[in-house]
Amino acid sequence: MKILHFLFFCFLSDAAVQVEAKHNIWSAAEGGNASFVCYLTLSGSTKFFCKEKCERAEDILIKTDGSTAQSGRYSINYKDGSPGRGIVSATFTHMIKSDSGMYRCGLGRPSVPDSYFDFEVRVSNDLGKRVGFYRTQTEGDNITLGCSNTVYGQRKFFCKNQCKNEGEILIDTSNDKSVSGRYSIEYTAGSLFGLYATITQLTKSDTGEYSCGYGNPLSPDSYSSVNVLVIHASNTTASPLQTTTQMSSNPPAFTLQREALSSTHCPDSSWLLVVRASLDGVLLMAVFLMLCYINKTRRNVGLKMTQTWR
Repeated sequence: MKILHFLFFCFLSDAAVQVEAKHNIWSAAEGGNASFVCYLTLSGSTKFFCKEKCERAEDILIKTDGSTAQSGRYSINYKDGSPGRGIVSATFTHMIKSDSGMYRCGLGRPSVPDSYFDFEVRVSNDLGKRVGFYRTQTEGDNITLGCSNTVYGQRKFFCKNQCKNEGEILIDTSNDKSVSGRYSIEYTAGSLFGLYATITQLTKSDTGEYSCGYGNPLSPDSYSSVNVLVIHASNTTASPLQTTTQMSSNPPAFTLQREALSSTHCPDSSWLLVVRASLDGVLLMAVFLMLCYINKTRRNVGLKMTQTWR
């Protein structure tokens, strides 16, 4: 039984490695400006912003020990978050098509960071330039939004567009958890963002601006906003996109995909391969030992039966 438990653990560990590799999509308009926020599990002195695998010198867009830095069309700003955490804000200006690609912001060494977020940007000429980043999700998927930098209150809300009328208010509750059709909101004390809102089974009509916060939704005490773009599944194959947290024209904004929020301090992809190979090796060794044990047991039983017949 112990062997079976151990094998089950190996399969779970392998699945966990694959889950950590999953990321999200952000889209922005060609010619526009856009910013996003990386919420990190550590605080630190060396901050960086880089592209692709962050291994070559030309991949490093910004690296600094200061709280702010700028290089061409890119800039970053750092501030301490809750105790032991750091926040790196990265900004693109006058975005161009070649800005599409993988990025990383974080603390420590860019290629082997102490704490970081990986993300990928899609630049399009079909989006509004004044919006900033659009959180992009495929039809049929679920999306979780984390309300950042808000002041806690008993009354909580989740709404679409300008939240100017009752029809745009999706949830208005004093409970820590509430569900209304495909929409839900939940407050988790001690979590990274506290308040989270979720939309399930996304459709094209879910495209729009969303706000989440505390107080009266028509006149909130505290809130943050994000623009969501829902696309057809076939549109995601043109460029595999990954990201993390975001900050639109009204920062700070939602961070999305709850599982991504808890994985800011992640190992390098090459390290993950080593871990996976090690787990596979351990799994094979466990199977071998189990077979040896079974074979030895059968031999012992056979000897006892022979002795009995004698």
